[in-house]
Amino acid sequence: MTNATVMTAGLGVWHSHGAHILKIVVLLALLIFAPTLIDNDYLTRIFISAVMMGLMAAIFDLMIGYAGLINFGYAGFLAIGAYTSALGSFHYGISPWLGLLTGGLMTAFIGFLAGVITLRLRGLYVALMTFFVGEAIRFTISNTPDFTRGMLGLSVPPFPDILGIDFSRGDLLNYYYLVLVLGAIIMGLMWWLVKSRFGLAFEALREDQLASQSMGLNTTKYKLYNFTIASFFAGVMGAYYAHYISILSPTPEEFGVYRTVEILTITYVGGRGTLWGSIFAAFLLIGFQEYFRGLGPWRLVIFGALLIFVMLFARKGLSGLKKYFW
Repeated sequence: MTNATVMTAGLGVWHSHGAHILKIVVLLALLIFAPTLIDNDYLTRIFISAVMMGLMAAIFDLMIGYAGLINFGYAGFLAIGAYTSALGSFHYGISPWLGLLTGGLMTAFIGFLAGVITLRLRGLYVALMTFFVGEAIRFTISNTPDFTRGMLGLSVPPFPDILGIDFSRGDLLNYYYLVLVLGAIIMGLMWWLVKSRFGLAFEALREDQLASQSMGLNTTKYKLYNFTIASFFAGVMGAYYAHYISILSPTPEEFGVYRTVEILTITYVGGRGTLWGSIFAAFLLIGFQEYFRGLGPWRLVIFGALLIFVMLFARKGLSGLKKYFW
């Protein structure tokens, strides 16, 4: 191989790498500056919802996309984080900032207990058990009105000011940048996790659990690791959701089947086993949802139909289009 050939190949690689970095910079710039430049509260709320739902779906993807764990009670785990932080603030005056941590820890604890019971099962049985756990959590909240306010609705205070930054209800941009910071931390930690030896173990479980066991891998232990870590991140996002939304009620739309199907759809449309695909899918589907808001409950039917289509004809979701745009 001549020196000219080597130099040409090197330049080609450099240009390809440079273009890749440029695309990332452009996407990050859009996320950071678009709401500021648009300066519209309605669109800022859509951006917050898209990032928030994308993160929830990415956390779900950590379970189903990397370890093959189907959690049909996922919305119930979001409720644990939301109500832990909200009730701590409402009854005991605990700072919502600390609530992000306590919400995550409580959800991780419940996730660990639920995992010990359910993760020895396989396939459909895991899905059914997690569904029962999620619904049990929601019904427990709704049937303890003296403490949780149940279906009466729990008023949740906003995040208090910090470092001179105002987090009152009217300042949506600060809530948007807060969810971006949380998202960067959570996505960074999950990316590090899936690139570590734990990620390799998770993928081995997803591909063939019996083969993994025959090679000496403690499959139950690694499934429990995955489930507990994902539950912690879900609890953090649930806590953020509580203080952003201001009023909590354990309805199916908020913390039941509706919410789980919505997040499941975003995960599948984004592409399982990608993490980042869920963020792109969330912007697409939240925009779609807002456009068809007048359809009411029929949006869930459309989401279900879209999920079936993706599972049958486009199993890689949006991530399958990467080669055309990235």
